[in-house]
Amino acid sequence: MRAHAGAIIVLVAAILSLLVTISAPYVRAFDDVRVYFFGDAAGDTQAINQFRLGIWGFCQRVISDGNWVCENTGLAYSYGVQGANGNQQWVGSSWTRGLVMSPVATGFLVITTIVAFTKHHIIAALLSWWSGLVTFIFLAINLTLYLKVRAQMRHLGTIENTDFGPGFWMSLAVLILTIVAGFILLIEHRRKRTGVDNTASYRYASNGGFFSRFRK
Repeated sequence: MRAHAGAIIVLVAAILSLLVTISAPYVRAFDDVRVYFFGDAAGDTQAINQFRLGIWGFCQRVISDGNWVCENTGLAYSYGVQGANGNQQWVGSSWTRGLVMSPVATGFLVITTIVAFTKHHIIAALLSWWSGLVTFIFLAINLTLYLKVRAQMRHLGTIENTDFGPGFWMSLAVLILTIVAGFILLIEHRRKRTGVDNTASYRYASNGGFFSRFRK
């Protein structure tokens, strides 16, 4: 278990990243940005009190029956909402297109996990840090989307609260895990090399070293 600590950490990061990638509307709980309304607001056709933006689409909660309506739009979608003052605000596709970096990071983490368990520690460490960089880019895009949505919602004339979805915090955990895993993989590589060197030195000493051939 100890010998595979780095690989296990990468595996955990890959699983978390996969959950983020599934995202809304497939799994409503794994959205990236969510907005709560405490007044009247309208989605596409019905009054809503909450909506959630994911990688592949969005979900909105209808006030009349309390049900969730989710739409799988695919990457780079737009979403509009209308406030109590009749003002309509849109989040364009340019703001959601960059969320594709999450599945890209997941792909790299799957490769990293395979390499790490084959004990190619240096390559795995570099891949882990590269996955962390891609995850960092996704977080930056997610943060930009959050700021955009928050700014747009303040023009609706409705009391609201814009917040990060679990996908953001899970991605932050992935970033931390990839950084830690990279260092642990390098430590495991060093321990492996040190163990090989110590074993070779022990065998050499047991055989009497260079001068043992002259003892007879």
